[in-house]
Amino acid sequence: MGRAEARLRGIHLESFFGTPEVGLFALPTEEICIVPPQLKPRQKKLIAEALGVEVVATTLAGSFLISPMAAGNSNGLVVSVMALEEEVDVVRRKAPDLNILILRSKYTAVGNLILANDKAALVSPLLRKKEAEEIGDILGVEVVRDRIAGRPYVGSLAVITNQGGLIHTDASEEEEKRLRELFKVDIYPGTVNDGVPFVRSGVIANTKGAIIGSLTTGPELMNISRALGV
Repeated sequence: MGRAEARLRGIHLESFFGTPEVGLFALPTEEICIVPPQLKPRQKKLIAEALGVEVVATTLAGSFLISPMAAGNSNGLVVSVMALEEEVDVVRRKAPDLNILILRSKYTAVGNLILANDKAALVSPLLRKKEAEEIGDILGVEVVRDRIAGRPYVGSLAVITNQGGLIHTDASEEEEKRLRELFKVDIYPGTVNDGVPFVRSGVIANTKGAIIGSLTTGPELMNISRALGV
């Protein structure tokens, strides 16, 4: 599957800052995508057009690694306690209707601990029950505390949109079934960037399109397209 064909199917191959781990640098919802200001104008335009979103350019916690610092859906955003007030204000100005929770947790990389779409959220058991309840309230969805493939960093192990999901290849069939029932979408195991099972690192996606790490192979692209419906 070549680059041109991938583009026709709503998938764009890209590298950011010289690395194919594009998923580390963006947090998409159906309406916005948070990206670092340092991203090239061409790449910001690509995200806006491919995902049909408004690009919000800001660092989080002073870092251009965006996805480890936040997670969200169309209803709300959960942000690391390390995020600066002026960074959160950038998001508020661009998306005034979005609920925003600064999660007061000892775990700061909250984006690695939360997996959400507009129907549900899976949060790491590392987070306390009260924290999970706060997340559910701000995102407006049912919340379940659980692991994926025995690992607590659920946000790095899968990509979930409102029409599909891609999950770490070590996840069991029973876990896949539970997640399908929770998120109410089809979910498939897979890899990105020529064999990387931590799929969030190489995928930026919503229901309208996806940007995938440039080292992703043809068979991987076909599987991602099937899993995410793009």
